Amino acid sequence: MLAACGWLAALHPCPAWASESPEQESVPASVEPSLQEPPVELRLRADQQRLDQARNRYLAIGRASAVIAGGRLEADRIEFDLTTRTLWARGSVRFRRGDQYLQASSLRFNTLQNEGELRDVYGVLDLETAPADLQLNSSQPEAAEPADAAAQPGVNGPRRPAEPSAEVDSVPEPEPPPLGPVACPPDLPPVPDWHPHPWAATVWGGQMTDSNFGDTFIFNGRLRPETLLGVGLQRRLLRAGPFALELDTNLMSHVAASQEGGFNQSDPFADTPAQSFAEVTGGLGLRVWARPWLSLAVVEGVSWNSSLSNYERTFRENSAQLLNYLGFEVEAKVNQRLSAVGRIHHRSGAFGTYSGVREGSNAYLLGVRYRWGEQRPPIAQAPVPPPLGCPDPYRDSRPDPSSLQERLETVAMGADPIESTRPEPPAPRPAPERTLRQQEEAREQAIAAIDQRIDSIQLRQRLKVERRIGLSDDDSRNAAEFNDFGGIRPTQLRNLEREELVKGSISRWRIQASRVRITPEGWRAERMAFSNDPYTPAQTWVDSENVVAVQDENGDTLITADRNRLIVENRLPIPVSRQQRIRQEEEVENRWVFGIDNEDRDGFFIGRRMEPIELGEALELQLEPQVMVQRAIDGETDSYIAPGSAIGSSKVTQPTDGSDLFGLEARLRGELLGLNTDARLELTTLNPDNLPNGTRAQLDLDRSVRLPLLGPTTARLFGAYRLRVWNGSLGEQDVYSAYGFSLEQRREWRWGKLANSAFWRTGISNVNSEGFDSDNLLDLWRFNAIGSINSSYPLWRGKPAERTPQAAYRYSPVPIVPGLDLRSNLRVRVSAFSDGRSQNTLSLTGGPTLTLGTFSKPVLDFTQLTLTGGGTLRQGASPFSFDRAVDLGTVGIGLKQQIAGPLLLNAGVGLNVDPNSEFYGDVTDSLVEVRWQRRSYDFGFYYNPYRGIGGFRFRLNDFTFKGTGVPFVPYTPGAPELDPGLRPSLF
Repeated sequence: MLAACGWLAALHPCPAWASESPEQESVPASVEPSLQEPPVELRLRADQQRLDQARNRYLAIGRASAVIAGGRLEADRIEFDLTTRTLWARGSVRFRRGDQYLQASSLRFNTLQNEGELRDVYGVLDLETAPADLQLNSSQPEAAEPADAAAQPGVNGPRRPAEPSAEVDSVPEPEPPPLGPVACPPDLPPVPDWHPHPWAATVWGGQMTDSNFGDTFIFNGRLRPETLLGVGLQRRLLRAGPFALELDTNLMSHVAASQEGGFNQSDPFADTPAQSFAEVTGGLGLRVWARPWLSLAVVEGVSWNSSLSNYERTFRENSAQLLNYLGFEVEAKVNQRLSAVGRIHHRSGAFGTYSGVREGSNAYLLGVRYRWGEQRPPIAQAPVPPPLGCPDPYRDSRPDPSSLQERLETVAMGADPIESTRPEPPAPRPAPERTLRQQEEAREQAIAAIDQRIDSIQLRQRLKVERRIGLSDDDSRNAAEFNDFGGIRPTQLRNLEREELVKGSISRWRIQASRVRITPEGWRAERMAFSNDPYTPAQTWVDSENVVAVQDENGDTLITADRNRLIVENRLPIPVSRQQRIRQEEEVENRWVFGIDNEDRDGFFIGRRMEPIELGEALELQLEPQVMVQRAIDGETDSYIAPGSAIGSSKVTQPTDGSDLFGLEARLRGELLGLNTDARLELTTLNPDNLPNGTRAQLDLDRSVRLPLLGPTTARLFGAYRLRVWNGSLGEQDVYSAYGFSLEQRREWRWGKLANSAFWRTGISNVNSEGFDSDNLLDLWRFNAIGSINSSYPLWRGKPAERTPQAAYRYSPVPIVPGLDLRSNLRVRVSAFSDGRSQNTLSLTGGPTLTLGTFSKPVLDFTQLTLTGGGTLRQGASPFSFDRAVDLGTVGIGLKQQIAGPLLLNAGVGLNVDPNSEFYGDVTDSLVEVRWQRRSYDFGFYYNPYRGIGGFRFRLNDFTFKGTGVPFVPYTPGAPELDPGLRPSLF
């Protein structure tokens, strides 16, 4: 047996090794006896072992392996210099302990100075278990305490709970299994260039429509007698794989005949005279190539008409020549240069941002596009060489970045000497000429042939970046409860909950670097790559510079970097931050807030979240000052009633002063007097005259209590001032004040395949809100009790696609399983009011969800259709508008549909189908989302035209898996080494 030091960050000074080799060689006399006591036991095996007493060095040569505190180290050669206390491992170096795996060409570590380095490094790093796995003063890694142990496998299989440390004379633990060979980077053909031509010209023709923006997408409207003819010019500015950023300009001619009043929807319905005018548009476009022949684009910019449009002038209260421009385009290639194009042509005031205009006009365009020009070739990428043990004919031709001292030490340790002259690398073979389709097929075949060395993949969590416009805190306050127990609806119609800009974390990373330096504080690398994707080629990875890893105060492994770029599909680099911290539980602060709120802030505003203020040990105060930019530009506000008017009066337009341009949001969270506390204050003006109507506030105090027969139950005290509540067909309603007390509880259980969950709440509150039958405010006590039961039953299950990166995991983080599920919700609600009125309802909703396809083929291989319907029996009626049950018969339709490749359409609509309701046929909710979905990431744009909520979402997926994977940084054999000062570009 030999004594060993720690590993990586756990390495520390240790005494010289005691020897118990097969030859029973003794420790040289020059080694002091006091230094022979090993802190950690090491079991060593090799084809040859010997102690070179002349040089005071121990050698293990040929298939050398060492077991260190339950971890396993393997290499072609392991040496330890007893004089300099330097450990050297070379050739196919591999180490595994717990959930951590590392491999390298070589390892050098000085145990006296706690310094060393690894070359050509690749590995798997799990931040949740790294502190325990890399602490080698225990006999084996301690297991984490996951919520579901079966869903938290380690690199080498499921984690075992830690056992008590054994005594010295106890039976030694079994050795960990031998490690497989080193993982070598695959030699893949380059990604084919789908769109080589940067210039394009388009000839347009089209027709105007009377539909609004949302209805334009579903062709719900009439074509107006106004035609468009024009030309467009597009220039690609940046490109990255399937994505491109373009400059888009168009010159259009409008020829409008006289239009009847029905198109104008003004009062009175006056006809508009014929007119002709020109329109110029300019903007930036984001294009996504879903397939080599199919692309989609969205263009954002401005539109200028040479004169006011008669239609726009009568169509809305305000109109302007200069408005916002949006274009949504589909392009289908006929050949490499010609293509057919369709576009939705939209101009509007962008929620009142342009001259107070709320809408504008829409058109459908068709065109023919011609592309030309040549793209500048990309700059080569800095290579990460394969480790020793992998084929690499260019290894000897690359310069060695090590110092002279390190090279001399390499020779002294008996490794292969550095050649003074390096041979010329073999000349690369010229690639045969292939069509675009042949290039795609060759790359697909090469990827399918990779031995991924990955098994048992499971989605763990997500790191989400989302920016949403139009959703208030009040809208999202009870969203989770309503989504779970408010009735069965398509997932597209679930209420949106308030989200931070960045939320979630990634715990398991695959890492890769050409050189890692070990220091007493931790380890560092000049350049390192991190990938959340378990497969190669990685769909997403992070390129980081000046990486430093240390152990944080709370025991987490904390990794910081000076510069980070998220590389998407090995082509698109996205700067994520100048400094990034990667840890087990990461909280990314969102300081700047950019939003649009037409209800309370007159449009666009900017906020800045300050550093949290700690109030004692359990409370935190978050402040966000705001500036009302749109209000400052317009010089007026229509968000408040006239000063001194009665509550419930209509809002009026009034001039602003300096105090109307500033606002504040404050949130207090934590524990107060043993109660979980969440208090929010929202000031949209600091003007004393408008302050009563520019203030919204909420307070929740709750704690868990144990009740007889009921068990753990949540008791809550609540209060609110000017709370906004959404009530189906009635839209947004105001609760001017409310306070009260409630009890609630949730439970889950299963009966065979039938899954059930239940929720109940009862409480009493004092409410001051608008009445349903009049605009007068009612001040009443309200008793309310609700009970809801959800059930789900699988009626049919099909088979998923093969669990490979080119099949089941090509476009989805989880395998899509075809099937048919039936869901239902039974809900009872009882309400009584202090004026003697009551409202009791019994609701039943439900419906099937049909999933077809496995989302593994290029086109139309995934369809998920959800149909829901429900009815409500009502006895009595609530006197309040916010509480009145009005949608007594509803239908919901939801659709997720793969269009081509990763492009997914996600849409849903809800309707009132109660024939006795005055709102019969009205839309109760809707959503349209276009999503680009892949295994390791997805992003999409969504819009709810009914509620005026839109946003953008980007998500990275975090996986658990068994195995080591293979290196993921693209490696091109024979690529020249770049100058260290040159930052490679992937454009």
